[in-house]
Amino acid sequence: MKSTKYILLSYCIDESTPVYGNTPQPQILQNSSISSGDTSNTFNLKIHNHTGTHIDAPYHFQNNGNKISDYSLEDLIFSSPVVLGCTVGKEGNISSDSLMLSADRLEGADCLLLRTNFGIFRNEDVYRTHNPAILSEAIKWLRKEFPSIRCLGIDTISISSYQNRDEGRKAHNEAFILKEGSGEPLLLIEDMNLESLKDSHILKKIIVIPWQIKGIDSAPCSILAEIEQKE
Repeated sequence: MKSTKYILLSYCIDESTPVYGNTPQPQILQNSSISSGDTSNTFNLKIHNHTGTHIDAPYHFQNNGNKISDYSLEDLIFSSPVVLGCTVGKEGNISSDSLMLSADRLEGADCLLLRTNFGIFRNEDVYRTHNPAILSEAIKWLRKEFPSIRCLGIDTISISSYQNRDEGRKAHNEAFILKEGSGEPLLLIEDMNLESLKDSHILKKIIVIPWQIKGIDSAPCSILAEIEQKE
């Protein structure tokens, strides 16, 4: 028998959340406190919009691209997600050659999640400075060969590595540029928690819920995965 349930594939944000390169750390400051005599507890948040699990929209690198608030809820529901294991070492690259090995699984997919298992380093500096990256040529190949894919997610702090920022910019632009024959520009989910997905899980659906803020390129998000549990 199989049972359906939901799990989160996103991390909570706190003041120790790892951030990419020189991105400022989040600040969570108590504004009012019942224990100090105030009538309620409230907080002020100062958080870069690429902090923690977040979704990048094309406006991040394309000035005429969609902002995250331009997408409807239906645009952010993915009914044919695929998870691929791409275990690589520190500073490793995900190339089209490595993805070709699983090409038969990508037909008809609308969301591709790449599991590198690099999340085990999330509490170490290496996670934010020397992460595995997706090469621009791999994104170009994915968009050309599998135009049904609308979203690409990864369990590293970014699809690009801080130690090779030029290639990272190429990768983002390759994902976001509007080009004929390559499907819609991709959405990118970074710093995902894919440790929650087990071998006993059958992934049925991904629902992405960004922070509802108008005018920004990208936003932190909650990611709900519908799974079937083998019993």
